[in-house]
Order: sequence, then structure tokens, then C-alpha cells
Amino acid sequence: MSAIPIRERREDRVDLLVRVTLHTDGASRVVRLCNVSAMGALVEGEDLPETGRAVDLQRGANAVRGRIIWRASNKAGISFSDRTEVEHWFPEAEPQSSVDKAFQRIARELNRQDKREPVVAPHHRSQITADDMERSAAALEELADALAGEPDLFSRYATQLQSLDISAQLLRKLALRED
Repeated sequence: MSAIPIRERREDRVDLLVRVTLHTDGASRVVRLCNVSAMGALVEGEDLPETGRAVDLQRGANAVRGRIIWRASNKAGISFSDRTEVEHWFPEAEPQSSVDKAFQRIARELNRQDKREPVVAPHHRSQITADDMERSAAALEELADALAGEPDLFSRYATQLQSLDISAQLLRKLALRED
């Protein structure tokens, strides 16, 4: 395994961990965005493109073109062709707002279509713990990873897979508040 090159960065990077879609040569895969600056990023994932390959990173409506400038094992550095707004890549950025609005629209539509008495799951009297939320987040991530590994499903449901990832992140954020 070759060492990750140490270079002078043009700008500070912000550490985060969100799933994004990496597009290259007609293929797409979900990868983890580990850190990002206005001009570059570190991604982690399986079967990353080779050094020098042109790529597009996408998260919801946010996208940026770039090139793989180094690769070591399951990590790669990307230099962007144009500046990007770092805040747009945060877990709380606009894609989450879009997901929330979509869920609200779906719920309203279901309420309109189904005027029958709703079936309500029994309430558990025990408290939901941070550990419960962590396990739920891990299960959502595991499901998203499994579905992302299916090329047909991934190509049809990439945005929904990102929504699963956002949901897992929100559960983890709630779990931190409980600790």
C-alpha cells in the first residue's frame, strides 16, 4: 500500500462524514466524503477510480466536477475544477430540507388518500436510548450500503439512498444529545 502524499493544501479542509455519489465514465458509486474544501476533497470507498480520472461528486442537487489527484487503498484525493460552497456538503445542508419537505408532501398525500382509521403501532413504555438510536443508524447505513451495491437499484434510487444516510446521521446526532 502506498502512503498518502502529504501536500501543502491551498485551503483548510472541513472534516465531515456524509455519503455522496461519485460519477465517472458512465458509472456511479456511493462513497463517503471525509473532508472538503472549496477546491478539493477526500473520499473513501470501494473500487475508486484511478489517479488522473475525471469525476463528478454529487449530493442531492449539489455537484462539482474534479479529478482524482491521488489514490491509496480505499481513499482518494480530488481536486475540483471550480470552487464549491463547503456548507452545501454539510449533513444539515439543503438536501436535508428537500428530504423533509418530500416526507411532509408524502404524509399529506397519504392522509388525503386514506381516510380510514390509521393503524398505530403499540407504544413502548421504555425510553429510547442513545444506544437504540446508534443501532438504528447502523442498520440504516447497512441497508443503504447493501442497496447501493446493487447497480440497478443504485441507478434508480441514488437520491433515496442518500436520504437513508441523512436519516442515519440525524439519529446519530440525536444520540449524541442523549449522552
